[in-house]
Amino acid sequence: MNLTESQTVAIVRKIDPEFRWYVAQYDERKYPPAELHRLRDAFARPASVSGSNIKAALVWKYGHTGKDNYPKRHLELGMRIAKLWPDNAIQPGHDPECAFQQWWELLGPSSFITVCFLLHLANPDDIPILDQHNFRSVNYHLMTGSRTRLSKAKPIRFEDLVLVRDFSKVVLRDWGKAGVGATPSASDMDRYLMMHGKEMKKR
Repeated sequence: MNLTESQTVAIVRKIDPEFRWYVAQYDERKYPPAELHRLRDAFARPASVSGSNIKAALVWKYGHTGKDNYPKRHLELGMRIAKLWPDNAIQPGHDPECAFQQWWELLGPSSFITVCFLLHLANPDDIPILDQHNFRSVNYHLMTGSRTRLSKAKPIRFEDLVLVRDFSKVVLRDWGKAGVGATPSASDMDRYLMMHGKEMKKR
């Protein structure tokens, strides 16, 4: 992440006035924290991950909690992952890029976001939850804060996942240097980026 401290501080000062408002927009009914915690615990023991765990992971990731009209394509994808999982389980702490490449080849590029979420569940302290919204927000802050121009509208590569991870880490690391109050949690930063990116899509 090629940001100077002054650039990061400028980004923090831009984010801070709107940060709490965007975090408050996050819908915990759609993305229940307790269920995410349960899934992380389940995927920390990859040999014990079941088909129902995998289905529940896709339900959470795509915001289908509490809905009856579960998309057929997600149901079929979950069944496919469950069939492949025993021989290709993602091991916590192992090289995430290797695991990404393995599952990318197994599922294909259309399942990019799903593969990234599986990586997160196995490595929640190192791999963020990626979607087009937080990627859009990160791109915006990089363009306005450092004049870095990124061309892609949606994440499509492992490097895009790393970009979101590293942006959050650097901003949180330098937050206290901006003189704007207490450093937020990594979870709240995730929520901010998601909801800010969603709002940007409307513009």
